[in-house]
Amino acid sequence: MIVHGFLPLFIGQALVDEILRGGRRFYRPEIGFIPVEFQGAAYRFGHSMVRPSYRANLAGDHGQPFFGMIFDPVAEGQTDPIDLRGGARAPRRFVGWQTFFDFGPEFTDPNSTNPAVRPNKLIDTKISTPLFDLPLGAIASGDPPTALPQRNLLRHVTWSLPSGQSIARAMELPVLSGRDFLELRSFRLDLEDSTPLWFYVLKEAEVMEGGRRLGPVGGRIVGEVFIGLLQLDRDSYLNQRAWRPTLPARSGRVTGDFHMVDFLTFAGVDPASRGQ
Repeated sequence: MIVHGFLPLFIGQALVDEILRGGRRFYRPEIGFIPVEFQGAAYRFGHSMVRPSYRANLAGDHGQPFFGMIFDPVAEGQTDPIDLRGGARAPRRFVGWQTFFDFGPEFTDPNSTNPAVRPNKLIDTKISTPLFDLPLGAIASGDPPTALPQRNLLRHVTWSLPSGQSIARAMELPVLSGRDFLELRSFRLDLEDSTPLWFYVLKEAEVMEGGRRLGPVGGRIVGEVFIGLLQLDRDSYLNQRAWRPTLPARSGRVTGDFHMVDFLTFAGVDPASRGQ
């Protein structure tokens, strides 16, 4: 699912094929590890894709959809929070997976022909408001700062990460112009020419790919690390060339193909199994 489903969506099939066929150019350790450029910056691209609120299910709230903000300060201490924070169990808080994955045209909004599934936000430099005020319970250390963008940018400083421009030049990939970062000039820190890698990866996706997937630097880092970790694990799928999926697809037949909706069906949490 990672190689054939996840990575093509976020870095593009062409780059996946290039790394698999031509080899990794930069992530080439003898033993697999997660580099700080991946952990602290590139793979945090998902933070820009988080919506401020979600419809968690279609009928969990007394027969009505359960909507909730990702985080809402009012929910602090509530047994059944009005937001979508974890750590609480209640009947309305189950996930209706057809709102997040495409199970087909038969799973639509109630009394509608619109698909129940909703698209992600784009990969860009716009971060949803609730992520600027995280509950302390959502932070591993339990300590401030509570603004997720601030925490990401502090990692860039404390881990001494190179700028996005420096990494692009080292990779011999197209480098964004200072004109792409005009919103940073007002800080008078030369950030438009030496941009924190996390912000650079988001802007690169926005400018070069319209926010639909990662750009050259972000895509290369994410792709090479994921594929590299799999290639460095002798028991992984990429080192078992004769292996094919053995679990049944949604149809109940073993087809040698397996996607996220098949996995959710196998786990019995798909909408059909729940009678939704």
